[in-house]
Amino acid sequence: MKSNFMIMSLTIIALSIITSCASVETARHEYIMRGQVLESTRDGIYLCIGSADGAEVGQEFKVYKFERMQDLKPMQPNYKREETGTVKITEIVDEHYAKAKVLTGEVKVNYLVELHK
Repeated sequence: MKSNFMIMSLTIIALSIITSCASVETARHEYIMRGQVLESTRDGIYLCIGSADGAEVGQEFKVYKFERMQDLKPMQPNYKREETGTVKITEIVDEHYAKAKVLTGEVKVNYLVELHK
């Protein structure tokens, strides 16, 4: 009885993984990378946010970095979110990426941007 339940559970998990493989790239962009600063050059910075995310030339974004704080609770990481500057989109590269210029502050690779409201 327990072995049948275990086999059925493993089968359901395997099917879930197989059917979701096609959407892994979308999920990675949607939930992990969206808004990330990908590269910084003399010409500007490149963001992982594009026309598919509603990005438009002229939009201003706040830039944030996240620093790990000393663990206050075991097994639960604590992070501090700190605003470091602002950027403005100058070009939409495609549906996933945009180019921006730094308006204020410090902007580094792996920092995150959020639409300035």
